[in-house]
Amino acid sequence: MLKKCLFLLAMQVAVLSASAEHLVGGEIYYECLGGDEYQITLKVYRDCYSAGAPFDNPASIAVYNADGNLITTLQAPFEGSQQLDVVISNPCLQAPPNVCVEEAIYTTNVSLPFLAGGYHIAYQRCCRNQSIVNLINPDAQGSTYYVEIPEEALNSCNSSPYFNNFPPLALCIGDEIIFDHSATDLDGDQLVYSLCTPFHGGDPVTPAPVPAAAPPYAVINWGSGYNAGYPLDAAPQLTVDASTGLLTGIPSQAGQFVVGVCVEEYRNGNLLSINKRDFQFNVVSCVSNVQAIIPPQPTFHIPCDGLTVDFGNGSINSDYYHWDFGVSGFAEDTSDIEGPVFTYPDTGSYVVSLIANPSYPCADTTESIITVYNPVTVEILTDGNLCFDENELDFEAIGQFGGGATFVWSFENATPSTSSEQNPQGIVFDTMGVFNVSVFVEEHICSDQNTIQIQTYPRPEAYFNHIPSAGCAPYGVLLLDSSYSALGHESNWNLGDGSTSMGSRVLHEYTIPGTYDIALTIWTEEGCIDTVSYSIPDAVTVFPLPGGVLSVEPDTQFIFYPYFEFEGGESLNSECVLHPGNGQNVLDTSGNCTFEYSYSDTGNFEAIMVFTDGNGCISSDTAWVRVEPEVRFWVPNAFTPNDDRVNDTWGPKAFGFSEFEMWVYDRWGKLMFHTTDPHDKWNGRFNNRGNQETILGVYSYRILARSVKNTVIKKTGHVTLLK
Repeated sequence: MLKKCLFLLAMQVAVLSASAEHLVGGEIYYECLGGDEYQITLKVYRDCYSAGAPFDNPASIAVYNADGNLITTLQAPFEGSQQLDVVISNPCLQAPPNVCVEEAIYTTNVSLPFLAGGYHIAYQRCCRNQSIVNLINPDAQGSTYYVEIPEEALNSCNSSPYFNNFPPLALCIGDEIIFDHSATDLDGDQLVYSLCTPFHGGDPVTPAPVPAAAPPYAVINWGSGYNAGYPLDAAPQLTVDASTGLLTGIPSQAGQFVVGVCVEEYRNGNLLSINKRDFQFNVVSCVSNVQAIIPPQPTFHIPCDGLTVDFGNGSINSDYYHWDFGVSGFAEDTSDIEGPVFTYPDTGSYVVSLIANPSYPCADTTESIITVYNPVTVEILTDGNLCFDENELDFEAIGQFGGGATFVWSFENATPSTSSEQNPQGIVFDTMGVFNVSVFVEEHICSDQNTIQIQTYPRPEAYFNHIPSAGCAPYGVLLLDSSYSALGHESNWNLGDGSTSMGSRVLHEYTIPGTYDIALTIWTEEGCIDTVSYSIPDAVTVFPLPGGVLSVEPDTQFIFYPYFEFEGGESLNSECVLHPGNGQNVLDTSGNCTFEYSYSDTGNFEAIMVFTDGNGCISSDTAWVRVEPEVRFWVPNAFTPNDDRVNDTWGPKAFGFSEFEMWVYDRWGKLMFHTTDPHDKWNGRFNNRGNQETILGVYSYRILARSVKNTVIKKTGHVTLLK
């Protein structure tokens, strides 16, 4: 059941419209900047729709001494204006839209040195609205915004207090005023608040006097029954707390009323300044038409969007709310937020209630049924999205749905073409092509659908190109997969010798003689799995190797008789070539792979016999032989280095040595010749220098050598140099 509280008080909009002509109020105050410098601030308020009393540009502010003599006129520049908000504290009430006030703030700085009696600062402007109720001839009365800077204030660089907030622009009949009309004092002085009578200033003839008149100033003329303590009709009457500045009362009559509030500044019991604010209250009939409205559910939450609901609120003329989300036995299913978010514990339908302005006499209540379900979603899974014609496919519906969901499947160009199962099995697509598979899922009032495409292809064909071939062990074969598959495939080779391999290209070596079959199996895993094979019997023949064995007799000889006999036994129908290991090749001419070979040098030799049979197969065998040197050593006892090319040099005849060193000395022990080469000879000169003359005589020598048989020879002796 809806409850509506409607406050309707009769006040014609035309009255407000007629009153919207002139000043609304203002104040003036000062701030000491240090030294003799002061900042003067003037605030002026007027109707937004006023045709008169525009904001002055500039505003002329007069400065007088205590005797009323003009000291200076300050020109405060106009910096623009701003519109004030219309605020109604009672959420049950709404002010009419034609109440509007704008504010202009003027500031200017002035130097005010100490002056006996202090200074008087004033600004005057006319006129007030003709529709004001509590004044006599209000449109003939103006305003004076005035502040005094006494001697004590000058001596202490005092700043006057200023009001923190402008009063409400509109008051509702029957609605209590509770307004903080306090002020701020930069010096921390004691402040005392009171209702007071505003000053009059200016007139219709001279609405903006320049300069403003000198003090003292006349006050406004109250209408019958009104005064400073009773400026408007109210029950209880309008009052201001002297200590806090709290303004209270309940207006009882519509109209425009001038009100004055003064704040007095005291220091050590002495009055320093008075700031008198002059303002106008618009008391109006505020209309209440509170309606609690829950919008239709689909506008803020689709029933299938889940259990969490972001509630919409379409209530009218309400500032406070109380929600009950209708969950039985659940104490925490309420909220006081305008647009709450609530998560239901389960799916279903719930009765939701909303109270607009709870605890107020104008409260209104409404109810609505909210249905919540988790969204239904569906996806299609299959064991293949690409397949071969006539293969069977299985499908599965997955997603968010419960056991009560129903399914409708559709299979294009398939058998069967429809199904009501959640997971239909064995669906056969009859031809090649691209076909749609769709599923529709419904549960409660929620549904979803999904469609995928299935593509069918021709079946793969396995094939590889290979001409039957033969070769000698080990025999390598290259195999290339030439199979057809529209989807790509994997290749598996059976190579016939117990080996397998994967890949489209295989290089395989056969090591055992024989004949082998080769088979290729391919399969695809994209969609439907399919396997096909292709084979070639006796694809590869591998011949055995000749198998000859090389023997040698003996395996060691001396250089003076380096003869060896090589024989390739166990060779069948083979041609033989001997490589004795010294860079020579010997072809078998006997036909029985038998060779007799002599070496011309000492050393170890790797002899290799190569066997080639009638299939062209080649094998080889190796044997090592050694030819040892013989050790021989003798030293001549004289030589004739006369350049006749006969016996011109001297040295030992040494064969079969691995290490050798020789020294030759003259009779005085001078070293004439030294060498480590057994084949190096001395020419009779010092270090074998050819341009020196030989000296006849006997020379001594010393030889140290090691043979290849590890025998050490030490020999000393003499040699005679002759002509």
